[in-house]
Amino acid sequence: MAKVMSDGARSRLVWPVAGFFVVIAFGVGLISMAAFGDRTDPPTTAAGDTASSDVVEVKLGDLFIDPDGISAPAGPVTFKVENTGGIDHNFVIEGVDSTEMISPAGTEELSVDLQEGSYTVICAVPGHADGGMKATLTVGGDSEASGNDSGGGGMSGMTAQEMLEHDAKRTAQFPAETKGKGGLPLEPEILSDGTKRFELTADEIEWETEPGVVMKGMAYNGMIPGPQINLDLGDKVEVKLTNELDQPTVLHLHGMILPNGMDGVAGITQNAIMPGESFTYKFTARNSGTNMYHSHFNAAEQVPGGLLGALIISDPRDPAVDIDYTMVLNDGPLGFTINGKGFPATEPIVAGKDQLVRIRYMNEGLQVHPMHLHGIPQKVIAKDGYILKTPYMADTLLVAPGERYDVLVKATELGTWAYHCHILSHVEGPDGMFGMVTAMIVQ
Repeated sequence: MAKVMSDGARSRLVWPVAGFFVVIAFGVGLISMAAFGDRTDPPTTAAGDTASSDVVEVKLGDLFIDPDGISAPAGPVTFKVENTGGIDHNFVIEGVDSTEMISPAGTEELSVDLQEGSYTVICAVPGHADGGMKATLTVGGDSEASGNDSGGGGMSGMTAQEMLEHDAKRTAQFPAETKGKGGLPLEPEILSDGTKRFELTADEIEWETEPGVVMKGMAYNGMIPGPQINLDLGDKVEVKLTNELDQPTVLHLHGMILPNGMDGVAGITQNAIMPGESFTYKFTARNSGTNMYHSHFNAAEQVPGGLLGALIISDPRDPAVDIDYTMVLNDGPLGFTINGKGFPATEPIVAGKDQLVRIRYMNEGLQVHPMHLHGIPQKVIAKDGYILKTPYMADTLLVAPGERYDVLVKATELGTWAYHCHILSHVEGPDGMFGMVTAMIVQ
């Protein structure tokens, strides 16, 4: 699936583009591959080496296509595509055909009948092509072409002016409007004994991550992230989960101190909730802070696919703040997202000068995300729901999968400040910013 960008979605807020480019000079060509964990650089394969017959082997990874210059003969060709990465990818020959999503360690074959010429190959998961999963397929004729050389300037295949125009176009849309908003507060039913009862329904949905990009996802109550559950320390709580998926699921209340039978792990603490069935989790809120809930069945698909949400338990020791903002980080089939959206559809944090903002980071994805705010430092006050005895200042804060951090930001500096994950292939490519980018606007 190729991205379709809407020209109609325009921002109410105009960024100072020229200055912004200087501030956010990410330098895509300087990306450190160490950001992807233990993976070594993909081997460089000369274009044409894979096309000795009508079977062409291609490897996908996080985030690359190997080789980046693919050659094949004209006529019937079968591409044998292996996913060597840690997350789902697909193999798309733009304008021709594509594989289904390929799970990690999985292999798919794509058989097509190709005419002589040049084709663009991508992974269509939002953000992946921008992050490096793009190649050139040369069919027949001269197979000596470089994988990324399409007659433009530099590695991108675009001239400097084209790169500037693409970037400016995307930036001008921020914050773009899309259908659906996740993380809305869920109001409980108050039972006669004071118990707060919440109802969640897990189902498959279509979710617009950025203008014109609609993905298949899984959601609680039709939104990604699922609705935010707000509690007070000591509350008696019931959470009823109804499963409308076509596969089993459960609900894990991540970070909470619970009775064993309420921990939400199929085969260990409960039976899986089958399609059409329900289960009610009952507990007392014994520990406070920034926690979360998500599936714990087929979690590598269900959680990145959208079955996740914030669970916030207030504490009498909480600092008084002007703005309390939850930031759910995710990656996988929906792309690189903040609160279910990718740039330019991410939501900015808008604060008045000198207001105190609390940001609650929670990483529900498969990869680490170092979160960086330009221009204003972050004061780290809590980790995994527990208030730190010794807060500390940070410029960039590494948030690993499953972790939660709370920071305070004093909005002392006027202007629009870029706010993004600092793994650069999660945020910017040759044609502009995408994925885990937003802004703090101090006015």
